[in-house]
Amino acid sequence: MITLPFSSLPGTPQLFVDYAENLSDARNYYMGHFSDLMAFETHLQLLERRSYLREPLYNVLAAQNKGFLAGDRTFMNLERLKSSTTFAVVTGQQVGLFTGPLYTLYKAMTAVQLSKWLEEQFPAYRFVPVFWLESEDHDFLEINNAGGISAGNEFFRIRYAQPEDDAPKDLRPVGQRAIEEEITATIDALRSQLPETDFSEEVFAMLRNAYAPGGSLQRAFARLFNALYPDAGIVFIDPSDPSVKQLATPVILQELETFPTTGEEVIKRSAELEERYHAQIKPRAVNLFSIHKNNRYPIEPSEYGFFLKGTRQRFTRDELLELAGNEPERFSPNVLLRPIMQDFLLPTAAYVAGPSEVSYFAQLQPAYDHFQVPMPVIFPRASLSIIENKVEKVFKKFDLPYPAMFLDDESAWRLVQNGDGPGNTFDFSAFRSRLSAMLEELPALAAAEHANLGGPAEATLNNIQRSLATFEDKLLHHRRQNDDVLTRQIEKMHVYLFPEGKPQERQLNIVTLLNRYGFGILKQIEEACTPFPAEHRLLFL
Repeated sequence: MITLPFSSLPGTPQLFVDYAENLSDARNYYMGHFSDLMAFETHLQLLERRSYLREPLYNVLAAQNKGFLAGDRTFMNLERLKSSTTFAVVTGQQVGLFTGPLYTLYKAMTAVQLSKWLEEQFPAYRFVPVFWLESEDHDFLEINNAGGISAGNEFFRIRYAQPEDDAPKDLRPVGQRAIEEEITATIDALRSQLPETDFSEEVFAMLRNAYAPGGSLQRAFARLFNALYPDAGIVFIDPSDPSVKQLATPVILQELETFPTTGEEVIKRSAELEERYHAQIKPRAVNLFSIHKNNRYPIEPSEYGFFLKGTRQRFTRDELLELAGNEPERFSPNVLLRPIMQDFLLPTAAYVAGPSEVSYFAQLQPAYDHFQVPMPVIFPRASLSIIENKVEKVFKKFDLPYPAMFLDDESAWRLVQNGDGPGNTFDFSAFRSRLSAMLEELPALAAAEHANLGGPAEATLNNIQRSLATFEDKLLHHRRQNDDVLTRQIEKMHVYLFPEGKPQERQLNIVTLLNRYGFGILKQIEEACTPFPAEHRLLFL
């Protein structure tokens, strides 16, 4: 397998890069490193001694996963979770349209593969992949779309229930939204953009079956996932379920009773972290939302008690505590408190995280300590670029290095043209090297003539180099205008691997690939999501 360092991916947080490479400056913010078996062993022994509400949680999850049309392996894993020697390998994501961007699949498949790997390392224990459906998120615009590549090799984005620009902001949790009849037109629009293949009928029948009007977005997400990977054994958990909130009531009450301790402790850690890295999340005084008139509002403290930001709703401290005790379903964790609630409920051996998540977990150890919840081992999800044969030909034809997929069109084009490219009358790169080597002698020769000549010689050298760079820009512009074939090939490469200047895994939905290659591609993806190596992987079709 060909891999690239995570540092080659644009926008990857430096903390994540350093953690993946096991540098001490980064790993010290976590409870052990994911490559260290001793870190897992210590954590598993701690989990084994801890008490969990396994039986009540089983009852809730069995009912949920029955509604998600889970396969037999999922229910076998649920039975396993009743045992004190079975632990969860958890991941999660927003419930994006048609399973969202490709990296959502990669997270889930990493959890599946990591569960298998951990059982090989620790045969006395069992490990179950669990997917936390972030159904309480209220940013509908982040999840109402799916990216694809059209029959004409153009990147496009299909949107479902797109609000008007001047529509008031909708703060309903996505889990409260029922799928409307408009979904039929959305699926039709997606199919119209893609080429018709031998797989189209089956792929779109599956979409229509999962995303039937009247159902919920989180149920559709889980059902489609289970249809794609019926034997993966993933246990899905919908945290918006009142029964789940009832089990998590102690976390909600402790956050309200002890505020602003959680936020203050995380702020201290964040200040320490920011001496070298970027703090990913901003704690709040109260790290909870409240559901009020179907909308999700942040809870803010005031001199009289609490209020819901953006509303006139006010509570005394006693009123809010009473509400949390009697109706915990009215409360929702923010990004800081969600992992605490998750790992209070689940015996989490490892959490499979993307780059941003890995970065914000570095801030959370004080919050875990405050709630006396063991922080899991943080494991980077698999990161892939799927390279189709016609795209691979571009790399070979122009002798492009694979990291060129993450350059913009202009930079990738320059990488080819700086050499002796097709149709070029001379190799400018070689010419520039020869000239630079000769010019570098100028300051020393001038200074030897007279000390006062060294400065002017340096200035002259800089002027020549700037003029040379200006000429190079003009030369490359001329070549680009006269080399349409190369320009089109590089543009096509980026449509498939770096659409709109972002990595493929963040932009493309699985439907494009299923429509082109059929369901066999899912097995290839699953096999590519092995726990190691912790680098960006290239999957060639």
